[in-house]
Amino acid sequence: MIRVVLFSAAITMLAPPLGNAQERAAAQCPGLNTAAEAAPRRGRREPTPVQMLAAANDAARQRPETTAFTQARQIYTYASGAIYELYANPSFISAILLEPGESLNDVAAGDTSRWMVQETNAESQIDGRTIVLVKPQASGLRTNIVLVTDRRTYTIEAIAQSGQAYSAQIAWCYPESAERTERTASVESLNFSYRIRTIRGRSPPWLPMRVFDDGRRTWIEMPEAAAASDLPPLFVITGEGAELVNYRVQGRRYMVDRLFEAAELRLGTRSPIIVRIEREGLSAPRSRLRGRRG
Repeated sequence: MIRVVLFSAAITMLAPPLGNAQERAAAQCPGLNTAAEAAPRRGRREPTPVQMLAAANDAARQRPETTAFTQARQIYTYASGAIYELYANPSFISAILLEPGESLNDVAAGDTSRWMVQETNAESQIDGRTIVLVKPQASGLRTNIVLVTDRRTYTIEAIAQSGQAYSAQIAWCYPESAERTERTASVESLNFSYRIRTIRGRSPPWLPMRVFDDGRRTWIEMPEAAAASDLPPLFVITGEGAELVNYRVQGRRYMVDRLFEAAELRLGTRSPIIVRIEREGLSAPRSRLRGRRG
């Protein structure tokens, strides 16, 4: 939305020269059709606008693949402009999972009278993600759902069918987020001086491979085997005891928006498995809850 109109001479003086990024953006924009280009070629029938839209939508449509499942969760690779299929069923509820920490600004469905589309939030402190629940009233229906978040826009095509098959959960992986994280934290600025040890129970499959920070944030990297197991919540140990801390999950990494001297990953209630993480070179605070764990 345009808020300020500048004097043309000021624009000429202040506008920067067209750089490489602007040139690339201009090259990606399609040119305007002229009258000659819009006219059909002799001897060839040009597709109608509706046919072109149908072909573009079909090319952008992403479908479930056998190699893209974690348990019953369908994992799509996010790409701007893609259409993601969700196979719904009137006897079941399907869940759409956003990226941990991503907030839903708006949700809209093409058919709101015969489709239930409802926002909820995960109770687990591990995910901390927004979930959208989808359920059709009958089979044989088809609609689209648009999710607008604080990070991106999702276009989903929901297909209602009968029988027992349905999409239990769909989620996304985000290559651009991982690349952005790697770019913002150069190897030279990272601190890998952390000690990781299991202090209670047997060594779990989610035992972190490494922990590092960039002076502002901390990353906890899990092994590949962690994808098939429940992940533990993270507690930061302070002079007041153990405090549950918020974090985001990026693939196999926890990203914590703070530094800590000591923390613990805990899983279980009666006989919990506890993995302690300590930043070396610092005196770790003693938890007043140490004698009451378990």
